[in-house]
Amino acid sequence: MRIVVRNSPAHPLADLSDREATALRAWYGNAASKEDEAIALSVIKRSKVMDGWIECDCLAAGLQPLLAPIQQERTFTLRRLTPKEADPHRHEERPNHAQTCPFHVDKDAAPALFDRRYQIRPLPKPKRSYIDALPAIPNRLADLSDDDPTRSRERNDRPSRLGGILWRMLDRAGTNVIPPLQDHPEFALGGQLSRMRSAARELRVLRTWTLNALLSTWGADYWDPASRWQRLLWTSRPDWPENLRRTGFMLVFSKSVSAQTIMPASSSRNIDVLGKVRQPLRGDPALRGPFLTLLNVDFQEDDEGPVRAIQAYAQPVYNGDTLFPVESGFERDVSHLLFWLQQALFDAAPDLRIKIIKPLFALDTPIGVCRPDFILEASYRRSPPVNLIVEAFGMETDEYREAKERTLPRMKHLGPIFGIFPKDLAEAKAADTAKRLQDWVIDQVRQARNTPPTSDDDILT
Repeated sequence: MRIVVRNSPAHPLADLSDREATALRAWYGNAASKEDEAIALSVIKRSKVMDGWIECDCLAAGLQPLLAPIQQERTFTLRRLTPKEADPHRHEERPNHAQTCPFHVDKDAAPALFDRRYQIRPLPKPKRSYIDALPAIPNRLADLSDDDPTRSRERNDRPSRLGGILWRMLDRAGTNVIPPLQDHPEFALGGQLSRMRSAARELRVLRTWTLNALLSTWGADYWDPASRWQRLLWTSRPDWPENLRRTGFMLVFSKSVSAQTIMPASSSRNIDVLGKVRQPLRGDPALRGPFLTLLNVDFQEDDEGPVRAIQAYAQPVYNGDTLFPVESGFERDVSHLLFWLQQALFDAAPDLRIKIIKPLFALDTPIGVCRPDFILEASYRRSPPVNLIVEAFGMETDEYREAKERTLPRMKHLGPIFGIFPKDLAEAKAADTAKRLQDWVIDQVRQARNTPPTSDDDILT
């Protein structure tokens, strides 16, 4: 066995001794002694630090199977890299292990990890003011004896902890709300990030350190040890308990991201992330960006630096000036329609106030929680506001429809629902959809007022 360059296995980094190879196989085959486990842990940590893969040597000739070191929250483990049979772009240079090798992949018992569907799971709004830092570097191997071969390896895009932190910041900053135009709202990236920093002051990482103090919004700080952000992180070093890693955070606007790379708009250099850059899975990946990305960093295995990005959550937003969160390119198109509606009704009826809200957390109803795609809060003059729900039906899978069927009855307790499908925004139907939406909003506000017309020029008559 040997350690090879990640994504370029033809280039070796270091050879493993026979004893190290034996220890790895013994651990993975649940037949390891304490000494074997210690040696296997050392090898996996070494390959992780070298940012390499482990090449097995179980085949007689040709290309050899690959193993990726994985640092989990509390343990280290290995992931077997093999081609996906149904993938037309599968990696042919990743053969399966020999039948007699403990790392052999049984396709039926251990299906490959894949993102299969979008799970509509509304998240309750956390009440605690503390957020999670990175746990201490693991010092043990995963217990493979507890691995259930029948457990599904499918993943969904339920936001990670980092995604939940970002949502809490967006919610506290009000970035998910477009105020009525009568309030003369102003949008610019600098102002939006300033509001996010104010929200970060209300969240704590440690008792003595707020999220804002450990947060940078300038991409170049990542490479500058002399930056104020990195100097504050160094100052915080004595305050970190043993069960937590010294953790910094970056909040950057990114025009694009990839599976393990962030491209900050404020820097010409990309930030490589050790883990996966998580993001919502709705719609065409090419149409999700731009993004507001929150990432966390540590200072290597020995806490001596340099900074390295550990994980990230990329939230699609409307654009760089309006960091209004969306979950897909289709939701961005629906947002554009709602912004047009807000302006059109403001021009036609200046007394009609429209607030656009993108809920980030679940809302309670008498029959359960739900999270509408958009809520329009509309009020005319001194009339009480009425909540109108706009749902963006952007997917056509059975799982998606079933999930919507469960939540739509709950949404009806919040207000009337107007559904928009991709076909409604096609060029041939977009104008008609805009007119129907405008008429629907006016009709709903009129019904809520339940008053007779006051003048011929009243748009609500």
